[in-house]
Amino acid sequence: MPVYSHSRLSSYEKCPLQYRFRYIDRIKRETQGIEAFMGNRVHEAIEHLYRVLGEGRTPGTAEVVDVYHQKWEANYSEENVRIVRREYCAADYRATGEGCVRRYCERRQPSDDGETLGLEDRFRLALDPAGRYQIMGVIDRLARAAAGIYEVHDYKTSASLPSDEDLRRDRQLTFYQMSVSDRFPDAREIRLVWHFLAHGKRLESRRSESEIAGHRKAAMRRIDAIEAAKDHPARESALCRWCEYRDICPVQKHLAAAERDAEERARREAASRRLTAKEQPAVRAEQMSLVPPPAARPRPPAG
Repeated sequence: MPVYSHSRLSSYEKCPLQYRFRYIDRIKRETQGIEAFMGNRVHEAIEHLYRVLGEGRTPGTAEVVDVYHQKWEANYSEENVRIVRREYCAADYRATGEGCVRRYCERRQPSDDGETLGLEDRFRLALDPAGRYQIMGVIDRLARAAAGIYEVHDYKTSASLPSDEDLRRDRQLTFYQMSVSDRFPDAREIRLVWHFLAHGKRLESRRSESEIAGHRKAAMRRIDAIEAAKDHPARESALCRWCEYRDICPVQKHLAAAERDAEERARREAASRRLTAKEQPAVRAEQMSLVPPPAARPRPPAG
């Protein structure tokens, strides 16, 4: 049986066909949504903050923000980053990410940090005594607040805030708590800490033994269902627009193609208007974009 993760389980729950493309057929995609791209850059900046603190130096806000922008510049390309919400551009998301980093640095209370034990801390745990159901994951930051008190810190860049009930239902950090409990026998208290960076909010939650047992059983049932599945149908939802397999999905690919055609027409029309109005000199690349491509040459027959 493969090793599962919260992300792998979530993929199946959102859309079995996406799960098949990603984990069974292993179809690789080089692109990612800009929301995930921005989140990765924010995580890298905060990781830099704590790595430098661990070396005995306190970096200023400007240094951490600069690392964020360096990571953005080094990794961003229009070909590999998808923007779904067309009312925003890359610069808008970049500014949002900077705000997340800046707010966290300025509001961080060193006394609340504790002793950092791990950054991007990878773990693997068994859900059952026989070790058949295996879970892996990565904790953003693991810290020891005091003797026997551990904190799991998770950094979110999402625009919405969850309810208390949403936090209690969160499976991902429950797995994290289970991992900490397994690795640190002295743990008498494990705090689950979410940092919602866009809002400057720090939210905490705990898990009772009965809640952990419930999450454990539910995850094993889900894994059994995935392993037994013969078909992987597409499940349409608002999330389809962000799926990296939309162009090959039988229920979404025609919509994706129509959107690409509309975007291309809009781009050509905008370029044409600029040239007609002489709002700016026409560069050769822009002129060439208005020229229809030459007809494709017929391919020689196979064999």
